[in-house]
Amino acid sequence: MTIKSPSAVSEMPRCVTRSMSRRESAKNTKSTANVTEHKTSTRRLPVDRVLPTPRTAPIQNEHFGLVQESVGTDLYKLLVAAILWNRTRGVQARPVLLKLISDYPSPNHLAEASISHLSDLLHPLGLHNSRARRLVAFAKAWMQNPPSKSRRYRKLHYPSHGDGLDIGKNEVLAEDDEREGWEVAHLPSLGPYALDSFRIFHRDILRGLTQDWNGKGARPGFEPEWKRVAPMDKDLQAYIRWRWLKEGWVWDAETGTKSSGVQEMK
Repeated sequence: MTIKSPSAVSEMPRCVTRSMSRRESAKNTKSTANVTEHKTSTRRLPVDRVLPTPRTAPIQNEHFGLVQESVGTDLYKLLVAAILWNRTRGVQARPVLLKLISDYPSPNHLAEASISHLSDLLHPLGLHNSRARRLVAFAKAWMQNPPSKSRRYRKLHYPSHGDGLDIGKNEVLAEDDEREGWEVAHLPSLGPYALDSFRIFHRDILRGLTQDWNGKGARPGFEPEWKRVAPMDKDLQAYIRWRWLKEGWVWDAETGTKSSGVQEMK
């Protein structure tokens, strides 16, 4: 019998079993995953790259497609819509909004609503009992102290952390007070999304500066409120970016800065 040397044995082809193949495949997969993860985590985007937004519309369009555009001239409807849209998909909230403002067309009607009836109406959105109670509380607060351009209130940490700390809890700011306050901030259930929506679509109307959210009837040199809003909500960010693009600017939602949009508009 011929005895082969160790070197000769190592050079012989290896018989690969199924279990060995699976282990090798798993090892290679894990190695590839590690490399991919490393590349992703260290990859840097170009400074001038514009990240995609969740939705967009051609700049030639008159409307972007947000529900706020259809109710923006009516403050009550706008704020109710913003409350319903908070943590809710628009496809679910839209039919509920239409039914709600049909049954309760004003703050007075909503303030007198039956909680059980309102809760049934809101059932498709979830958390319907608490939503119903909050909407009634919102309407009652409105009736006691309707929004007015001559009265502003603090909203703690809005729009930035620390904002409102220099204003008392129940303090009312007059029109000539330079501290930052908002005409609807005293109403319950209004978070950043609702306040951003108010500022973008109605604040100029409430203050008598325009006739609609698109600047109708504004005086020459007027700067609309939406240009000072930096929302966190992705759809509102996309809307603001679209509005700036219509004026020839690319707006960065992360930094709030803008640059020429000539190339992107081509």
